[in-house]
Amino acid sequence: MQKLLLLILVPLYLFSYNYANCSQCIKFIEHMHSRYGFSKSYLKEILANATHKQKVLERYNGTLKNATDYSWARYKAKILVPQSIKLGKNFMIKYSHSLKRAKILYGIDKEIITAFIRVESKFGLYGGEYKVLDVLTTLAFNPNRKKRYFKKELEKFFILTRKANLNPLSVKGSFAGAMGYVQQMPSIYLRYGVDLNQDSKKDPNSMSDCIGSIAKFLKYNGWKNHRTTVIKPVIKGDNYKKLRSRVLSKYNINTFINNGIYLPYKSGNFYYIKLYNGKNYDIYIGDNNYKVITKYNHSKQYALAISLYAKYLK
Repeated sequence: MQKLLLLILVPLYLFSYNYANCSQCIKFIEHMHSRYGFSKSYLKEILANATHKQKVLERYNGTLKNATDYSWARYKAKILVPQSIKLGKNFMIKYSHSLKRAKILYGIDKEIITAFIRVESKFGLYGGEYKVLDVLTTLAFNPNRKKRYFKKELEKFFILTRKANLNPLSVKGSFAGAMGYVQQMPSIYLRYGVDLNQDSKKDPNSMSDCIGSIAKFLKYNGWKNHRTTVIKPVIKGDNYKKLRSRVLSKYNINTFINNGIYLPYKSGNFYYIKLYNGKNYDIYIGDNNYKVITKYNHSKQYALAISLYAKYLK
């Protein structure tokens, strides 16, 4: 009885990497066939070619050591430095045609689009280390804290590759299954994917299409070029340290003044961004453009890094 119990508890990958034959996978194939009309034999063949990624699984089941550092200090040291800004300016020259076309279609400035691509993949240098199929299959069919979410994304991945006429065995992405130069999950790319280069394909591995995708995301989530996005306020005293700063902590002018934080505005409500840089706090105030960026990634560090990078490109 104890041996039987141990066999039940041992993860799938210790027995076999063939994801076409596990009971969960068979149910998934049935679901995709009945709901979306996928061929069972096609899905079985694709899943049989998925490779288990144990390191990826460990990121989501809490066992991975030395995971990626997402601190504000790291963002500043890696992204908001002269060499990094120079890369962005070179990118805007190289892809000027695509950036101009995105501006015409969606009305979004080139600097903010460039900032997204810098932070997401350093202009394609990283973010394509894994096959998306391998990652999503591993996370969809093995125990982890976001298993249900990843199963949905695997579903959307098959829909996306069929719609865009992409080979699911060749699409590359991150350890989370995010695709292309702007690191979008399949469900997001289905919503915001763009064929900017007009080759009849919305391709997450096309830089031109990714430029269009970010522009479309920003437009439909309320980005306005004329806004300042973030500003650095005048700080007096230490009361600013007591004011709570979550991703979207929002306060009126009087609250800021009462805590020694002075803005160049007479009224309004703004987002309070307080981040530790390794030595002290960096304080910024965000407007609705800042909020738009957090809809892409719900992180203060991420949103502030993109906001400042875009400013430095001007």
